[in-house]
Order: sequence, then C-alpha cells, then structure tokens
Amino acid sequence: MLPEPKIYTSTLKGYPYMNNTKNDSGKRSKALTALTLRIVVAVYICYLAFKIASEEDTSMSIVLCRVIGAVFMLAALSFAVYSLYTYRRDIREADIAEDTLNAMEDDAADNNTDDTDKE
Repeated sequence: MLPEPKIYTSTLKGYPYMNNTKNDSGKRSKALTALTLRIVVAVYICYLAFKIASEEDTSMSIVLCRVIGAVFMLAALSFAVYSLYTYRRDIREADIAEDTLNAMEDDAADNNTDDTDKE
C-alpha cells in the first residue's frame, strides 16, 4: 500500500494560489527539483552563448559568432521562462482541493473502520 501524501498548509501572503491551501509535498518537491535542474541548464546555455559570442580567435566570422551567440542567448531565456511557467503549473497541480481532501479523509475513516470490524 502506498504511503499517504504529506499535506501541509501554506500561509504565504502575496501569492493567491498559495493562501491557506493544502499541498502535496511530494509533488512540490518534484516541481522544485525540476525547476532547479532546468535553471542550471538555462544558465549553462547562457554561458555557452557568451563564450560563442565573445570568441575572436576563430576561423568563423565575428558577425556569425555574435549571431549564433544571440540565438543561444534567446534559447536560454526562452528555456528559463518555460521553466518558471512549468514550475508554477506544477505547484498549482500540487494544490489539493477541499473536496478531494474530504474524500481522502472519508476513505481513511472507512479503511480504519473496516480494519476494526475484521478483528
């Protein structure tokens, strides 16, 4: 049997989707891990863009280096924005609706009464 998800109440002000809501900590943890890895990738792509754009002792044209660097920079920025959008979506999905929470409590209560009846 799978363990029950850890549920906690968040009272962070300023974020309307987090005011006094119940969240699944496993989903929040996965979302934060994914965000961290994606931001690391975006920073690395940005680093590559800078290295390509600032390269002056190469056989390629300097203009071509700068164009390729700009494309990489746009890719890094786009990936960072996508990462933040995905993180916010995942956090919203981690919110547990009140009716779902009540259903989980009812199921837990039913399971507890079934176990005591069998003994």
